[in-house]
Amino acid sequence: CLVYLFHVLNTGNDNMVFLFLYVDQVVRVIVIQKTLIEHAEKLRQVKSVLEEQRTFWNGVERKFLRDIQEGSTEAAEVGW
Repeated sequence: CLVYLFHVLNTGNDNMVFLFLYVDQVVRVIVIQKTLIEHAEKLRQVKSVLEEQRTFWNGVERKFLRDIQEGSTEAAEVGW
């Protein structure tokens, strides 16, 4: 690509230089957008896992508190 750009610069065709630079910028924007989309998807996956863990631990906490209120010794037996 750079060889072509230098060739265009040497021929004095300014329109081609601007076109080349424009295309270069468009490609860079597309690559950046793709990267951002990939990162957003990974963040959604992490958020989903954290939500599942939070739901699990909230359930464990509720069961533990219910066992304590009911006088169950199960919580003590498992090392709580």
